[in-house]
Amino acid sequence: MKKLKIIVSLVICIPIFVPTVLLAMLSEVFFLLHLKKAGRAWLYFWLSITIWWIWISFNAKFIVKGREKLPPRSAKICYVANHQSMMDIPALFGAGLWGGIIAKIELKKVIGLNVIMKELGCVYIDRKDMRQSLKAILKGVENLNAGLSMAIYPEGTRSKSGEIAPFKAGALKMATKAKAVIVPVAIQNTRSLFENAYTFRRIPVYVSILDPIDTSRLSEEELKELPERVEALIRDEYSKLPAIGKK
Repeated sequence: MKKLKIIVSLVICIPIFVPTVLLAMLSEVFFLLHLKKAGRAWLYFWLSITIWWIWISFNAKFIVKGREKLPPRSAKICYVANHQSMMDIPALFGAGLWGGIIAKIELKKVIGLNVIMKELGCVYIDRKDMRQSLKAILKGVENLNAGLSMAIYPEGTRSKSGEIAPFKAGALKMATKAKAVIVPVAIQNTRSLFENAYTFRRIPVYVSILDPIDTSRLSEEELKELPERVEALIRDEYSKLPAIGKK
C-alpha cells in the first residue's frame, strides 16, 4: 500500500516540477534588474501553485493555525519548526512562511531543486564540517540582516519515529546573532503523506504558528534559556495537534 500510494502521488505531482523550475529561474531576471521584491513575489506565486498541486497529488487537507500571530513582513523573521518529513518545507511555504531554508548540503546536488533553493536564498550546511557550519550560520545572519526571512529545523534531520528529537546545540545562533524575531512552528502529520503513507484517504496536515519571540529584547539569561524555551513550546503544541498514522 505504501509504495503504491507514493508512486501514484509522484506520478501526479512530478509533471509540474519542470515548469516550476523554469519559471522560478525567471525571478533571476528581476534580481538582475534590482527588483528584488518583484522577483520574490514572482517566485512565491509559482511555488504557491506548485505546493497547492503537491497537496492535491498527496491527497492532503492543509490546515493553518495562528496566522494572525505573524510579525510584520518588515521584521527580521526566523521560523523554527519541528522536522518529521520531506514534506515539511512545502508545509511551511504552504502556510505562507516564505524564506530561505537552512538545508543539508546533499540537497545542493539535486538538479532542479537546487535552482529553486538558490532563488529562495537557502543556505547549505555540512554537519560534518564545523568551519563550514559556522560560515552557513553567518550567511543566514547576512540574509536576515538583508531583509530575507530564514527557516531552520533545530532537530538537524528528519525524525524517524514521528517524535520530536532533541534540538541541536546552537541551532538558534543564527536568529540570536541577527537579533531576529523567532516564530516557533509545530507541524503535524506530514509523515503520513510520504514516509508513513499507508492509506489513500485524505490526510489533515497541521501547521500551527505560535507566539513570536523578539530576541532583540531578551536579556543574556533569557537568551541562554531560549533554545529550551522554544523546544518546549513546539513540543507542547505538537502534542496537542491531532495525529494520525503513527507507525
